[in-house]
Amino acid sequence: MSRTVLRELPSVSALLDHPEIVPLLTGRQRVWMTRVAQSVVATLRERLLLEERAPAGGKAALLIEAVALLKGEREQLLQPTLTRVLNGTGVVVHTNLGRTNYPELAVEWAARAARHNSDLEFVLETAERGHRGRKVERKAALLTGAEDALIVNNNAAAVWLAARHCTQGGKLILSRGEVVAIGGSFRLHEILAETGCELVEIGTTNRTSVRDYLQVMEPGATVMKVHRSNFRVEGFVEEASLAELAPLCAEHDCRLIYDAGSGALYPFAELGLPPQEQTLSADVAAGPDLVTCSGDKLLGGCQAGIVLGRRELIAALRGHPMRRALRVDKTTLAALDAVLTLYLAAEERPDIPTLNQLALPVSELQERARQLVVALTPDAPAGWEASVGEGSASVGGGSYSNVNVPSCNLLWKGPKQELEACYARLRRGDPALVGRIGQEGLAVDLRSIAADELPLVAAAFRTAWRALGLGTGNDR
Repeated sequence: MSRTVLRELPSVSALLDHPEIVPLLTGRQRVWMTRVAQSVVATLRERLLLEERAPAGGKAALLIEAVALLKGEREQLLQPTLTRVLNGTGVVVHTNLGRTNYPELAVEWAARAARHNSDLEFVLETAERGHRGRKVERKAALLTGAEDALIVNNNAAAVWLAARHCTQGGKLILSRGEVVAIGGSFRLHEILAETGCELVEIGTTNRTSVRDYLQVMEPGATVMKVHRSNFRVEGFVEEASLAELAPLCAEHDCRLIYDAGSGALYPFAELGLPPQEQTLSADVAAGPDLVTCSGDKLLGGCQAGIVLGRRELIAALRGHPMRRALRVDKTTLAALDAVLTLYLAAEERPDIPTLNQLALPVSELQERARQLVVALTPDAPAGWEASVGEGSASVGGGSYSNVNVPSCNLLWKGPKQELEACYARLRRGDPALVGRIGQEGLAVDLRSIAADELPLVAAAFRTAWRALGLGTGNDR
């Protein structure tokens, strides 16, 4: 049966010779289009073997299907791989949706760096080579009070580089309560193991005292403290503060590294959030030898890792053989440069999307939700009802994990199957719209939707309704 069915399968050459495909094979496109055609034929082969029957129409029908698949694959390959998403989840710094949105200045400076040559590694005054990031790193140091700074590609790289240099294969002391794991496959102890250090875990999950550190401290050892950004331990707990550990490490000739996680340059308590996230200035002032953090998340910039600290240590990290493997490109530096410049120039809160979204009063979000209700209600399918609902947003990015930020939803109630079908269709739009669906209905949280995206949200719903054939109020 299988052999009989497979006789109906078009060959790759027949597919490439089809009149609709030949015009698409100009120049070097034929090379990769041949590979795609092979993939299309292989997919059809697997389906035929699974079903053990040829479709009605036989070889001719399969060839038509293969042509359509190949043209569709080509069209998709020639489009951007990333789809714009309207973030209606209420998670402001949503890791799966790209985390922080750049300020307009960062977009402008990154585009300029991408489009033109620059003095990335060239000192114009002396016509000598200079290290990349030198001017951006100075801004980071000035903003935090650190002696110097180094920029790498993310905070995991910053932690690895700091630990690798400071331990030199020796002891690294870490509280068991700070052996964190974050999204994906990142586990701190596995990253540290790759530095070649001897990891010494002390204390317990919920209690690690200064005495626990003192019992294992010895000259030349490294102590690491990690901010538990994405979880909290409550109840019978104890931990040694950064301010307590810094003088002890100096006294025992140990180096102290602090992984601040989501580095903050703005006092988030001014946005009504709990004061559980210190600013990087406070972290540096507490006295650790090195502080590492992310360049996005709370800082509001692009993906990068920043190491702050003592001048001689930063210089050693800058000269480390692995630093080249961890460095960032010119567009990342330009974007981060713009973000840090906004902090330098700001008299109050810098104009950074993450901060702006978290600062929005609920009354403003309610007004935006009301605008959407008014705009969409006349077009809504029969049986659908829109309302302005209370929402609970979150900061995201592993920060303020136990804090709910008051928000407001555009909430739809209606037939369950229609709501689910609409939500699936919204996620396939361009731009896609991702919200939340549950017992209460289909919700779009306005905390994570920008003001200029409101018309796009309305258009996304109208497009989804029409695509599903639900009809609109105007059709009734």
